[in-house]
Amino acid sequence: MSKAVRQPPAVSEQKDFRALESFHQSIEAQLKMVGSTTVDLASLAAGATDTVTVTVQGARPNVGQTVQVGVSTTLNTGLLLWGIVTANDTVTVYRYNRTGSAIDSGSEVYSVRVMP
Repeated sequence: MSKAVRQPPAVSEQKDFRALESFHQSIEAQLKMVGSTTVDLASLAAGATDTVTVTVQGARPNVGQTVQVGVSTTLNTGLLLWGIVTANDTVTVYRYNRTGSAIDSGSEVYSVRVMP
């Protein structure tokens, strides 16, 4: 189950080391929901979409989690990438070719971070 992010310390707690430490630890724990996979996808035709699945422990669908997607190489400017948590512990990365010709990206590492 996803966890709510702890609220930052109140004004009266700003100098309370323990309150600040607790807040920073809860944020750090949330940012550890990461995963990656290496794939060599086939050429993507003009106007086509394909997908890559990445395992991310703690990711949950339908709870409003934000997904960041990164690739290990320079991204072709004709490709659009986005990710969605589609099942427990699973993020689906979508690739859309917005150009008028096929794109062959070769082998890439798809890295994903899920945030509450």
